[in-house]
Amino acid sequence: MLASLLLISLILLFLIFLSAEIDWRSAFLSAAVIWGILTTAFTEVLSLFKFLTFGTVLATWGLTIVISGFIYYRLIREGKREFKGLKIFQLTPVSAILLGGVVFILAIVGLISIVAPPNNWDSMTYHMPRVVHWIQNHSVAHYPTYDSAQLVHPPFAEFAIMHLQILSGGDRLANLVQWLAMAGSIIGVSLIAKQLDADRRGQILAAVFCTTIPMGILQASSTQNDYVVAFWLVCLAHYVLSILPHKKPPTLLVFAIGACLGLAILTKSSGYILAFPFMVWLFCWYVNRLRWRLWQPFCIVTGTFLLLNIGHYLRNIDLYGSPIATVDYTDDYKIEVYSLQTWISNILRNLSLHVDIVRYLNLQSFITPITGKVEKLISIIHGFLGVDINDPRTTFPANSYRVPSLSFDENVAGNPLHFFILLASLIGFWLKGELRKNQKVIGYLLTLIGGFLLLCFMLKIQPYHSRHHLTLFVLFSAFVGLVFSKIANRYIVTALAVILIVTSLPFVFENKFRPIAAEKNIFNTPRSELYFTNRPHISASYLGAINFLKTQNCTNIGFSLGGEAIPSHLDWEYPFWALLQEDRGQKIRFQHILHPDNTSSRFLQESPYKDFTACAIIATRNSKQEPVKEMVVNGTTYITKWSREFVSVLMKQ
Repeated sequence: MLASLLLISLILLFLIFLSAEIDWRSAFLSAAVIWGILTTAFTEVLSLFKFLTFGTVLATWGLTIVISGFIYYRLIREGKREFKGLKIFQLTPVSAILLGGVVFILAIVGLISIVAPPNNWDSMTYHMPRVVHWIQNHSVAHYPTYDSAQLVHPPFAEFAIMHLQILSGGDRLANLVQWLAMAGSIIGVSLIAKQLDADRRGQILAAVFCTTIPMGILQASSTQNDYVVAFWLVCLAHYVLSILPHKKPPTLLVFAIGACLGLAILTKSSGYILAFPFMVWLFCWYVNRLRWRLWQPFCIVTGTFLLLNIGHYLRNIDLYGSPIATVDYTDDYKIEVYSLQTWISNILRNLSLHVDIVRYLNLQSFITPITGKVEKLISIIHGFLGVDINDPRTTFPANSYRVPSLSFDENVAGNPLHFFILLASLIGFWLKGELRKNQKVIGYLLTLIGGFLLLCFMLKIQPYHSRHHLTLFVLFSAFVGLVFSKIANRYIVTALAVILIVTSLPFVFENKFRPIAAEKNIFNTPRSELYFTNRPHISASYLGAINFLKTQNCTNIGFSLGGEAIPSHLDWEYPFWALLQEDRGQKIRFQHILHPDNTSSRFLQESPYKDFTACAIIATRNSKQEPVKEMVVNGTTYITKWSREFVSVLMKQ
């Protein structure tokens, strides 16, 4: 399969970095960073000339393999590389079993990611639609769309999905980007644990802790981007720890830090918040050592970060007048009032997303779940603070806060066992004098706590806020591994790892949207139905419209999704792309028919969009809107020829 070219290039880059002096895990992270830079560079350069096609993408990755192979061959000829296998530490039978558990979980999640199609909410509204629009347009330039999320949000994860989709001819590998990020994060946190002075047991526990995070397991088989940003921040943490022992920071490490920072921010906006404490730590570490010479590494980091993000920034500035274009999402995300009381409120409510330990351990038959008690306690504390527990200035949507129970939904799942183990590790750190005196560990811990506090200070609490916590849990894996390797004997560490693996298995097999163990699962359900596992009640309307259009000789299809200038995010777009293209000899072109007040509607006056004439229009409306019976677009009248519930298909009169 031609999509394997991306993996082959990553392997060759890994072999180039792999040497006797470098831990293989560090070589892997370095290869991944270069691979991320190449993916971004290829995308942006080819996009400038509208050359994002099968041929050019195949050629660029083919050329990458040739050049990488030649470089590796030269290194071998010069005696600088001699591959003797990976130097993995000596494994005891117990360690081998624990790592076997890690590999088992990874393998099953990887299988799910290949078998199941993308089917979560965000994937249907913007992650996957932006990918297919780019492929259709041969460019990642902004385009007319009903949902500005397809334009404004950082695009790296979708860049990678797009390359896989172009080379594979479909979306069967789309979920692998998150899965690879999970695998890379597990490797990375075990290395960070080593850098923090954890022994072999601590490194294995760090890997197990990371592997078994419920939110991570559920997300790793999807096209969300939380694990991808987590991986780049793991790389950032590794390079920050690598650079600290040097009095004068090596240029290559400074460049790597800038690249990781740039890739994290190019993946998800939370990267700004969670990366900032690492930059503060680095600045404080070197400000007295370098003084005025600090401008040199500062310029390298800033320049590398900007080079990776400049294309996306310029596109947003052109359309919205702002590089991060938060105008459409201010009400959803940005805190509207800043005070100590509201900050404490947000801290408590964020922590409460991970407290349902009773149901997690399946003890509800013996112990009353504590979620109700925790919610009552938080409500009492809010009374003392004089803050409304559902203050709309700090909560979105309105009146949505509650202490959640155990969930297998990748959008809202908490990590209760990991949360309480993390709390125990913080207590262990405080009690262990050896750890409290380690400046490197203190710096790392303060950085992670700072990221969490900053998250609580800047963002409104949302029901799905635990997604933002995934990066923190991943990074805390190394800290947990370190602390338990110092304060507990090997029997306790082993027992803890076994408990983590065993209790995580339900999340592997019972993913709410991509289940294996359910009666109706990803193996016995048609792929066309799996797209709608998240919203089964809409499948009949969507599939009906798709089947009707397949009977029509129509290759230009317009979208009128929602009809509002600012979308409600209730209208799914991607299933039409994925299912209408099936078994078709001709390519279908899709384009949005927009509300005139939509910001991106200006593109409808530019080529090639102004030359588009739809032979059919798919119109979706919510239950509060009238069904569409007739539309006039550029002087052409379209009338409804098929309709079911909230989906209508209009054809030329």
